[in-house]
Amino acid sequence: MAKSAGLAQKFFIGSSDISGDVSAISSWSTPVQTLDVTGIDLSAMDRLQGLVSGSLAFNTFFNDATGAQHLALRVPNSGTPITWALGQSVGSVAGMLQAQGINYDPTRAADGMLTFDITMDTYATLPVWGVMLTAGLDTDTSGASTATLDQGAQTSAGAEAILHVTAFTGSNFTATIQDSANGSDWGTLVAFTQVTDIGTERVTVSGTVERYVRVTTTGTFNPVNYAVSFRRGEATDRVSY
Repeated sequence: MAKSAGLAQKFFIGSSDISGDVSAISSWSTPVQTLDVTGIDLSAMDRLQGLVSGSLAFNTFFNDATGAQHLALRVPNSGTPITWALGQSVGSVAGMLQAQGINYDPTRAADGMLTFDITMDTYATLPVWGVMLTAGLDTDTSGASTATLDQGAQTSAGAEAILHVTAFTGSNFTATIQDSANGSDWGTLVAFTQVTDIGTERVTVSGTVERYVRVTTTGTFNPVNYAVSFRRGEATDRVSY
């Protein structure tokens, strides 16, 4: 990996790809509360870590088309999965968050520009940094597998993943994350719930995750547009999977 600019990114919220409507992401914050436990025997502050929080603030243009900014954000939501993909390749870094809407504030500028400021706070989960298992938004016309992602080594702290299905024609679609010790022999790590329409889901799995991972799709569809983000658990995580 190398230094990169913030260009050609993707932003998924629930079942919507609003990448073309987002003008700026102004904050991705993960503050940790501190608890003051300073005793009278000390001459400096003594603190413990408390609750972890998270919030996301971003700006959008107004767009009331189906699947676009206004329909995705106008009603405060609760527990909506979000993926902010910093690139459009398998393995690109991705911010992953399950959040609830706090505000949806419009501004009409003197030049006529209509924009919205949005803030979303975490909902019962922690914001994390993972990777994309799809090349941004993938399109399948039948069952297929994504490119294999080599993550270097087996891990043992579980994983989480987010699925966004933004367009669907057919009767059913299932996305399954598979893992492999050698990149050839594959098994199911975790499967998302079968869908029959657009939708979204966050899943977790505990235990061992093998070195190689990919997404395999099955079902009856033509086409389906979907994105999957993924994160391995780490030994230092505040919350285990």
